[in-house]
Parts: sequence; C-alpha cells; structure tokens
Amino acid sequence: MALRVVDTKPQAIKTFETFYARENVREIEMPFGWPSKMQEIGVGGAEMYRSNKWKKNLSDHDDYKHVAEGSRTVYAEPGFLRQWGSPQRRIEVVGPIVRFSEPMPKHFTRLGPLLGLQLQLYQEKKKGELILPKGDEGRYEVRVARAMLGSAKHPETGEVFLFVYTPEGVHVILTGGSLTIGKDGIAG
Repeated sequence: MALRVVDTKPQAIKTFETFYARENVREIEMPFGWPSKMQEIGVGGAEMYRSNKWKKNLSDHDDYKHVAEGSRTVYAEPGFLRQWGSPQRRIEVVGPIVRFSEPMPKHFTRLGPLLGLQLQLYQEKKKGELILPKGDEGRYEVRVARAMLGSAKHPETGEVFLFVYTPEGVHVILTGGSLTIGKDGIAG
C-alpha cells in the first residue's frame, strides 16, 4: 500500500536550485509511490553518484563520493540486497521492519545516477539485540542497475533524506539527523 503524499514542490525546487546552482526548468513526474514499510538494515558509509551540477554544458558529468559525516540509518526493501554476480542469492539481513509516517513528499530532487552505496549491515548478537560488527565485517558496496539517487524533505518532520529508486520504485532510504543538500552537494 502506497503512502499518502502532499505537495512539496517549493522545497524540491529550492533544493534543486541550490544543489545544481541553476534554475529548475523541467519537472519529472514521480514514477513510483512511497513504500509504507521497509527494513532497517544497518548504517550508511558513503553515497556515490554521477552529476552535472555546476556544469554549463549539461552533457558533462563528474563522479562524486560523499562519505557520511554523521550517523546514517539505512532502510531497504525486505529481500532487496543480492549477491554480486548471483542475483538469485539474497544477502541475509537483520533488523526491524519500520513503518513510515504519513504524509510523504510528492516532489523530490533527482541528484543523479547512482554509482553505489557503501554500508555496514547489522548483525544479531543475541535474539533481538543488533550490533554493528567491528572493522570491515559486514561492509558492502551496493550497486543497483539503472538506479537514481534522490533527495526529499519530509513534509512534517522537516528531515532531509536520500533514497535510491528505479522505475519500479523506492528500494533504499537513508536518513540521518545532520543530512543536508547544499551548494557543495550532500553534507552530513
């Protein structure tokens, strides 16, 4: 079941114009609805994407990697993460199923094609007790074919969040208290 959405066009336009340092001249219809629930699976370490921000020639793009400066919680569709080279094999994840609050934003800012996410998955220490493993254990680089990285601001909480989407829908949401989209790109 999709969540109810509300008009967030002014915020999406402001974010676009700040991020890209140019006027918004085109709107893209949101080809998906927001999921009502996802699984909290771990923490985000970095987002990698391609963008033409700051470019006079809009066909020029640069690759960017934003290393998370603060805490970043990662939510994913249950069963979404798959083994590289073996898409039929799911990566087992642990974490609670979380319901998202209504309303959700109707408008968002497309930041660019997703190159990948770096994240660390929770492990279950005891029944119901989740931990982040030490070192590189549980760290993954996630790539999603034909995916885009988007940003929106929750219309009630004011929280900025990132999300990974394809024409099929939203697959991953990343949140964090210090997350912002500014003239220098993703921050927090």
